[in-house]
Amino acid sequence: MKFGPVPIADAVGCLLAHRLVGADGRSLFVKGHLLSEADCARLAALGYRELTVARLEADDLGEDEAARRIAEPLAGDHVSLRVGGAGRATLHADCRGVLRLGPGLLERLNMIDDGITIATLREHSPVEKGEMLALVKVVPFAIPAARVQDAVAIAQEAGALLAIRPLQPLQVTLILSGPAAAKERLQRGFVKPVQRRVEALGCSFQEAQYCAHETAALAETLRRAAQQADLLLVAGISAIIDRGDVVPSALERAGGSVTHFGVPVDPGTLLMLGYLGDVPVVGAPGCVQSPKTNVIDWLLPRLVAGERLTRSDLLQLGHGGLLEEIPQRPLPRSRKP
Repeated sequence: MKFGPVPIADAVGCLLAHRLVGADGRSLFVKGHLLSEADCARLAALGYRELTVARLEADDLGEDEAARRIAEPLAGDHVSLRVGGAGRATLHADCRGVLRLGPGLLERLNMIDDGITIATLREHSPVEKGEMLALVKVVPFAIPAARVQDAVAIAQEAGALLAIRPLQPLQVTLILSGPAAAKERLQRGFVKPVQRRVEALGCSFQEAQYCAHETAALAETLRRAAQQADLLLVAGISAIIDRGDVVPSALERAGGSVTHFGVPVDPGTLLMLGYLGDVPVVGAPGCVQSPKTNVIDWLLPRLVAGERLTRSDLLQLGHGGLLEEIPQRPLPRSRKP
């Protein structure tokens, strides 16, 4: 594509680069208008001697068609394509779920040509049905067809850029542990916030269970609960402060394993994730009692979508893991005078 100013006589058959307005401020022609001989004569009569235009060459592909071709192979499971105008194609979720991105693919695609841009939501974002996930925008009026084919070939070789893991209707159980005297207080603090989060994800919240905050008692409760539930959350009278603490020890005694303890997200550092067979077990920090976004809101959607999280997955949460402070915490980051 050739771009730049040309004498008005040479602008016939070119695309107008910028919107033109008359002396009265009204629009004469919009950006991208294909100039005819009559258009150029009209503009010459108005005093125009030169126009900034774009002239497509034989090996160019128009912006709309280029955007469509680039976007098509990017759509994976539960993702659909919508084509608009002005060089735009958008990708949307076909169901509620969690966004997955092909590792490293987005950067490779955006490096192909200045005229090809692809913007997406952050990976692992919870999304609603119909929500826009990505925008493919071809910046100029046209780009060489070879650059479009480069993008298509990379996408086809690497696999789809975008896919959705659908949320699953899991059975979720909350286990509270502590002395008998603290039962009512713990239930009042944890049950409603956890239930709201679980049900908002389309899961069933089973009746909360209560046991002593002791390794043997909690291990037995975990074993029984794992037979009836798809996901377990554990909150105790005391936060987990070590891998040798009650909750991690009880999980291992029940036959499970601790994936990781100590997540680089604040509020939420004292979270533990482990598995009892295929059942995820989340040792929840006290911040889950708050309605504000905290670490549990980042993990639950991925677990409900069926992802088996690793230690690496949890450590990657540190980038952006400094969340808004929760004033109810006993040790806030800073105290106002």
